[in-house]
Amino acid sequence: MLQQPDHPQTTAAVPVLIEETLKAQSSKIDTVSGATITSDAYVQSLQAAIDAKGA
Repeated sequence: MLQQPDHPQTTAAVPVLIEETLKAQSSKIDTVSGATITSDAYVQSLQAAIDAKGA
């Protein structure tokens, strides 16, 4: 995620997503309830970064 939108749901969801990512050590994490769009975008960005690093 290059820039986090300033929205209450996003502000609350991103730390949870980061924590889950660190636990899972992959992009296979659960969606944060109430922040589906943010979660989906985060996972897409994370997977793209992982793919780019592996290339």
